[in-house]
Amino acid sequence: MKHLKNKLYTCKQKLCKTFTDETGDFYISDAVKIIIAVVLGSLVLAALTAIFNNTVIPGVTQRIQSLF
Repeated sequence: MKHLKNKLYTCKQKLCKTFTDETGDFYISDAVKIIIAVVLGSLVLAALTAIFNNTVIPGVTQRIQSLF
């Protein structure tokens, strides 16, 4: 019984140490930053595509057609 109690105590200590360990926190924060950068980049790209498709390209097309 004492052996089982010691084993449970060491298991508890390992779990507590694992949950309070902050060495992997750096990688998680970097991953979140990368995800935010990708999302913001895609939003900017979508906005620029919409602007070019709706205003710039039709204007250029009209000017080229007016030349001929």
